[in-house]
Amino acid sequence: MKDTHILEKERLAKKFIRVGDNYLKEVFKPDKDGNLYRFYDKREKGTVQDDLGGKNSDYFKSIKKYEGFVNVPSHTNYQQVIQGFFNEYFQLSHKPKAGKHETISAFLNHVFGDKVDFALDYLQLLYTKPTQRLPIILLESKERGTGKSTFGNLLKLIFQDNSVKVGNADLDSNFNSVWVKRLAIIVDEASLEKNSVMQMLKRFSTETGRVTFNEKNKAQSQIDFFGKFVLLSNEEGRALPIEKGENRFAVFKVPTFAEKGVTDNPNIEANFLDEIPSFLHFLVNRKLVHQEESRMYFAPEIYYTQQLQYYFDNSHSATGRAIKELIIESFNFFEEEKELCFSVSNLCNELEGRFKFLDRSRVKRALIEEFGMTEQKKSRYEYFSLKSAENTKQESVYLPTNENNYHFLFERKQVL
Repeated sequence: MKDTHILEKERLAKKFIRVGDNYLKEVFKPDKDGNLYRFYDKREKGTVQDDLGGKNSDYFKSIKKYEGFVNVPSHTNYQQVIQGFFNEYFQLSHKPKAGKHETISAFLNHVFGDKVDFALDYLQLLYTKPTQRLPIILLESKERGTGKSTFGNLLKLIFQDNSVKVGNADLDSNFNSVWVKRLAIIVDEASLEKNSVMQMLKRFSTETGRVTFNEKNKAQSQIDFFGKFVLLSNEEGRALPIEKGENRFAVFKVPTFAEKGVTDNPNIEANFLDEIPSFLHFLVNRKLVHQEESRMYFAPEIYYTQQLQYYFDNSHSATGRAIKELIIESFNFFEEEKELCFSVSNLCNELEGRFKFLDRSRVKRALIEEFGMTEQKKSRYEYFSLKSAENTKQESVYLPTNENNYHFLFERKQVL
């Protein structure tokens, strides 16, 4: 029987690999929450020799050698070595097994409601076809106690080291090594207002080729990207600048457990862990409800929700938001008016002083492209100026001016 020293050296030797000319060691690094993430960290050859008893030791000579790295995801036909290359994708420890998964099923029904078939198809594709492009999921609610973060934790429990939780700053960073090789990229407390971050999300979510891998103090390289973004946010309706017609996002407002009459389960993640093998067995053997119909697999109407429409309705540029605010204030001031008319010049006049980047072309573009309005032919109309009315002395009666110009017609019933 081998003594403890020999067993320890053999165990340690298995932690090392040589990829090309580089030695690496499998390590587990804790994050801020104490969760351990597995990865391979570079080691100097001399350090490895010291750890294993010198360059001539049998332990050092036993280190496995590979031509290079690949990152090939698979959960149903996993290969650690592919054509002499070491696969950086981690094999899952879960083994599908028939059984019950009532906690997971009830939880998914709670989060996704009548879109639960979409959620199940999404998870099935994530497990059985990990390279398939899928929509970006955004779960949001301003209330606590909904299960948003718990869904992220479920993904981490299922996909283990092939998933990662990141913050807003990680996506905004020039260095993407933390998340770019992972399958499930979970962004907790997402609030991504920068256009550059939004464009990156959209570009990566539909990427079918290679992307730049950027690690601090190392040369850039190109890798295959297959990650799926899952965003969790308390900034309900404001987490992202989602433009009207955008079909990359599946947005869900998650109810609280109390709203659904569900008792919060403090042991839910332990229940998840027990049920994952049977849930994976269920996913492997179920028939997909939806067929492939787009680059994100699903037809957009499959994951359309009123919460997504809320984003569409409020997806205005800064100019558009300023116009909308002005029109609402004008209708609130001129309480008797059912319609208000403004030319582009009128709106520029009203917005002057309250909006920094005032430009006639932006104003007209916002009216036509963002609000879907049509400019009326040149004709007479009454111009109710909020700026003039507010500047009128209280003892004077404000009277609108008669204008003759091309203009846009706003109706109270459509604005308020």
